[in-house]
Amino acid sequence: GRGPHENYNDRKASSYLGVFNSTVEDLYFAYARPQENGYRTDNRWVKLTNDKGEGISIEGTTNFSFSAHFNSIEDFDTGNLERTWKRPQRHTTDIKPQDLIYLNIDYGQTGVGGDNSWGAKTWKKYILKTQNYEYSFIIKPIK
Repeated sequence: GRGPHENYNDRKASSYLGVFNSTVEDLYFAYARPQENGYRTDNRWVKLTNDKGEGISIEGTTNFSFSAHFNSIEDFDTGNLERTWKRPQRHTTDIKPQDLIYLNIDYGQTGVGGDNSWGAKTWKKYILKTQNYEYSFIIKPIK
């Protein structure tokens, strides 16, 4: 897939295709405002293993994207709920790693946009339109 750093469908010009090794901890990027992060695009496969080399392998029938964290995406940003007085905005120090791994396997996601600091929207060619999408992958144990 693309690496060695996080990349999105509209933010991958500086990443290149290759085989990269990382820890789940190092896939996390602590943005000042917690949000989706550490995404990887154009993957053919990904393997997650423990210190003994045991784990799982995900092989796509087409390229896929993924993220893996010690937190759920909702831990980073609960969306519109964050913008009420009942749920103040979270900060990086509020994100406490859990004792499990959340692996997200995606067909893809809309680009992040923001070509300037004034809120530029994502370019149309990087937006996933509302429609049905199909993709598949194979999960295999690694012993």
